Amino acid sequence: MTVLPSPALADVDDVALGARLLAGIPTNEARGPELLGVLSDRAQRFGRSLADADADEPAAHRVVERTGGLDRDVPTLARFSHRSGTVELFTDSIAFCEDLVDRMGWRPLFPAGSVRAAALLHEDAHHLLAGRYARDLRVAVGHPALRLGRLVRWAHVAGAEELAAHAYAARRLGLGRSPLLVTAAASAALDRPAAVATAPAKEARTWAS
Repeated sequence: MTVLPSPALADVDDVALGARLLAGIPTNEARGPELLGVLSDRAQRFGRSLADADADEPAAHRVVERTGGLDRDVPTLARFSHRSGTVELFTDSIAFCEDLVDRMGWRPLFPAGSVRAAALLHEDAHHLLAGRYARDLRVAVGHPALRLGRLVRWAHVAGAEELAAHAYAARRLGLGRSPLLVTAAASAALDRPAAVATAPAKEARTWAS
């Protein structure tokens, strides 16, 4: 069933939307709303800083377009396979989100074509975050898993990569809002959970609403 979400969704800022996404992931259930807000803010700040540092580096992934993104438990726009270096782009989900942007009156925030462009950049960010920037993200998010005197082991916060990747895409495209807003609206419109769909960490990363 497709029902337009409340227009008030646009009044929820990106940090709060990110905290909602984190709260929907089981491994974050013991973390309170205030902490999740802090972690959301830090992850998105890191994504923007990564975009600034990586602005001139071109993507080198093969793109395969297909349908079926709306048939998954969590609607999926794109998925990146580390093994093959291929980005699967789900055109039905992208078309649905572009239509939703129009129907919500958000075109000034997300120009035509920006959903597709953001999906590709989002997967580029996952490639970076799974590689040489993985530890940098954990440090930036700054949630300790273990402290031994001055030594700190930084925790992996599930969903932080997703928030950083959305912020990366928004920054690279100069968008007024994170694509988080679009994915939250899509999940509400389809009455699906707004969670992060993941495949095995070394195989694929997914942009899901």
